Amino acid sequence: MRPSTKEERRGSSSFVDFEAVKRILEAGNKAPTWDHNRNWQYVILRTDEEKDYAFAEAKKIADKFDAERYLNMPRPYPITLGQKMYGYAMPRQFTMLKDAPYVIIPLFKSKQLNGEYVSKLNPFATIWCVIENIFLAAAAEGLSCSMRIPLDREHDIVKAKLKVPPTYMIPVFIGIGYADPEEPVLEQYHPDIDKQIRFGKWK
Repeated sequence: MRPSTKEERRGSSSFVDFEAVKRILEAGNKAPTWDHNRNWQYVILRTDEEKDYAFAEAKKIADKFDAERYLNMPRPYPITLGQKMYGYAMPRQFTMLKDAPYVIIPLFKSKQLNGEYVSKLNPFATIWCVIENIFLAAAAEGLSCSMRIPLDREHDIVKAKLKVPPTYMIPVFIGIGYADPEEPVLEQYHPDIDKQIRFGKWK
């Protein structure tokens, strides 16, 4: 598992007090919301059996991914930091969730995403405010988060397995625990904020 915002790291299989997880979810519930209802739900997976069952599709995808081939395939340009991260993370998409003491699956109320107008994505935008709060609260507890966004049909497969009502959607799977001290820290891109700020208009 990767640390979310701090560098302190410990073994990912270490015991985590569930009271800490509840505090983290309380922080998630304090996120701003577009409709003031805060009608989010959280499915918590704790056992290996629960995680094996829920994430069989993620395991299939991870097992099929050839990281060596992906990282070394010919490219017309130098490999990017994002591609390096993808090549490192994809084979670990299942184990990083299975090794976590807890997996949080946040749910937001929406039958389907409709991006015709930005405002129609309000439920989706709001749940990501919740997720950001969860990451920050986990860091404040000395914990770390791993994250997997459901890929293609994986969303509906997991939703059916966990008997999630049809009116809810799953944005992400979040593993919470202490980070592995042996986990390498991959290089990150650090943008120049002065080049990102535009006053009045784009140009």
